[in-house]
Amino acid sequence: MDSLRADARRWRALMAARCFSVSIHHPVGRTHAVNAGWDALWRAPAETFLQLNYNMLEDPQIVENGIMPHVERFFRGEEVAIPPISYDTDAVEELTGKAGGAVWVCSFGVPVRDAGDGFEGVLFQFAVPEAAEIQHKYEALIEEQRALQASLEARNRELEETVRVIAAQRDAIQAMSVPVIRVADGVLCLPIVGMIDDARASALLERLLEAIAAQQAAQVLLDITGVPALDARAAAQLVGAASAARLLGASCTLVGVSPALAQTLVELGIDLGGLDTAATLAEGLTRALAARRGAAQRSAAAAAQRSATVAARAPERGERGGAHRPAALPRGEAHRPAALPRGEAPSRKR
Repeated sequence: MDSLRADARRWRALMAARCFSVSIHHPVGRTHAVNAGWDALWRAPAETFLQLNYNMLEDPQIVENGIMPHVERFFRGEEVAIPPISYDTDAVEELTGKAGGAVWVCSFGVPVRDAGDGFEGVLFQFAVPEAAEIQHKYEALIEEQRALQASLEARNRELEETVRVIAAQRDAIQAMSVPVIRVADGVLCLPIVGMIDDARASALLERLLEAIAAQQAAQVLLDITGVPALDARAAAQLVGAASAARLLGASCTLVGVSPALAQTLVELGIDLGGLDTAATLAEGLTRALAARRGAAQRSAAAAAQRSATVAARAPERGERGGAHRPAALPRGEAHRPAALPRGEAPSRKR
């Protein structure tokens, strides 16, 4: 009896304690008793709560916090230590306006078995203020990370816009570095300033062919007056551009070859592939215009010759066609028989 009285005193002390919460649960999950510390922890009326038939196994907040596996072990009769969670009693509709809000709690579950196979689950819970502070710091860190992410995204957008502007400027500079100028009808001039590298040679060829096709040019002047030096690779690229232009029906003339540049080409043994050259742009333009005038004159002469040939052949075709054509008869007399002497009748053949 003394031992039982001692156990009873200890249990009454636990149930009267206000520094931690004690709640007793049926194995099916329902709560049927709480201590005074429960009221202090949750700041909610215990009588109202016990009338709700609250069941821990059906609590959505426990599922959301990820501790349901621990709770299920507790109601299978195991002793468990449940990780700290933030539980909001305001989310329980029946306690709205009567509960004390969110509380960070740490829980321990202990089964108390009876003489048979049954047991009750005793759940000890106490507040963890440090967890709330950690949560606030965590939320502040998350917010800081979000702000940093937004700043990085804004910075990335700025960098992308800067890259786009730089690319547009590069394209504009590249287009300006390889201009194709129409100097006359059917005559294009491509002034080149600076060194010729692979990227610039590719742009030169592309813009040249596009201009030839668009303007139906027949003469192209490649002006290299502003090119300080030519190596074998650059010269081969110019020859390739001229060959591509010839495939589109345009002839190219290389103008602006300085004496030093000519000496370099000779020393390197560079073959320009029969590419026409001119000392100055004026000379090259004069040749191109003369070639255009000559081509126009030859075209006009050929057209006149064709017209004369057609006109000369027209009477011959008329004479050959008239040999087999019967003489025209007056209208209305085509089917009239020849007149007979008066009194003679036309004879009949038997």
